Parts: sequence; C-alpha cells; structure tokens
Amino acid sequence: MKEPTNGALPNPELKAMHESLIALVRTLEESIDAAPTAAAISAIVDRIADVNARVTSTGSVLLARQTDEIVRLSHTVAEALPRIEDEIADIERLESTLGTITDMLATVDEAVNVAKMVCR
Repeated sequence: MKEPTNGALPNPELKAMHESLIALVRTLEESIDAAPTAAAISAIVDRIADVNARVTSTGSVLLARQTDEIVRLSHTVAEALPRIEDEIADIERLESTLGTITDMLATVDEAVNVAKMVCR
C-alpha cells in the first residue's frame, strides 16, 4: 500500500473522483432541459440524487491513505466518466446512460469502502 507523501493532503485519486462526481451532477442538471418527458426528468433527478450521495461519501474519505485498490477503482471511474458525459449529450440514449451511471456508482462505492477500511 502506498502512503500519501503528506498525511494532511487529500488522497489524489479520491479528490479527482470527488471533483468528477460534482461535475457529473452539473452535467446531469443541465440535461434536464433536453429531457423529452416527465419520466425522463424524474429518472435524471433520481440519478442526480444517487450521484450526490457518492459526492458526500467520497468527500468523507478524502484523507484515506493511498492503496493500489483505490488507484485502480478511481481509474475505472475516470475512464467511465467521458463515455457517460457523451451519452448524456445524446438524450435518445437516456436509459442506457442511466444504467451506465449506476454501474459506475457501484465502482465509486467500492472505492469508498476500501478507503473506509484503510481509515480504521
């Protein structure tokens, strides 16, 4: 397991994930204007709530010690985000996009759980 160079600094991968999730909330909020139906708006709002929950959980472990597992999971999330943002831009793919976000959030949860374990 890698240790941060300074225990007072946030874990760089978790910090990047946290910032990316905040940006994803903004992107989802902006996509509401293009949603074709009330059901689509409702689905987007539900996903915003899901992502916001991960913003909070990731923020609570920003000072977790660095591990190879956190790095791997963070990179998986980082690789998924550009594809998700492209899919959000194509509102016709809304159902697929929301499923992709759900899958990515499971990876975020996994990273947060690892970070919680190393904080103990």
